[in-house]
Amino acid sequence: MPVGGGLREPLAFGLLAGSIGAMFTFFWQFVIASTGGVRPSGDLPFSVSWPLFFLLLIFLAPALTVISLFVWSFIMHVLLLLVRGNTNGFEATFRVMAYSQATQVWSVIPFVGGPIGWCWRVVIQVIGLKEAHQISYWKIFVAFLIPLALLVVMGVGLAFFLIIRL
Repeated sequence: MPVGGGLREPLAFGLLAGSIGAMFTFFWQFVIASTGGVRPSGDLPFSVSWPLFFLLLIFLAPALTVISLFVWSFIMHVLLLLVRGNTNGFEATFRVMAYSQATQVWSVIPFVGGPIGWCWRVVIQVIGLKEAHQISYWKIFVAFLIPLALLVVMGVGLAFFLIIRL
């Protein structure tokens, strides 16, 4: 994969693959909700027309996909900067994140497709970022673990705060 050449083609690919995956995810959630299974939003204090909600999500899927592509690419770009691993700039990071959306096709399979696709996307992103930025796997693993470490620190801090208040 070239690390240059613009954002247009990767964005188009990521938009198509990501939107298809999101639409199938919404579809399976709608099927579960319409059969009396668990509702995606829980018990709301107001009435929700599930078919209308489903159609709204389907129409919003492309916009949500584009927004999430840019947000996650920016976050990963910053994390790679923190570990001094961003050698080829934002475009290389964005291209990896966009092309990794191909794993969204796993969402076609109900229940297990989403988690399989998510795991495979992480693998693709790790390998892609290593190749695109020509850095070691260790830097990528550290970049991926920074948000997890922040969540653990915040969780421990919240636990101490709650213990002290009791």
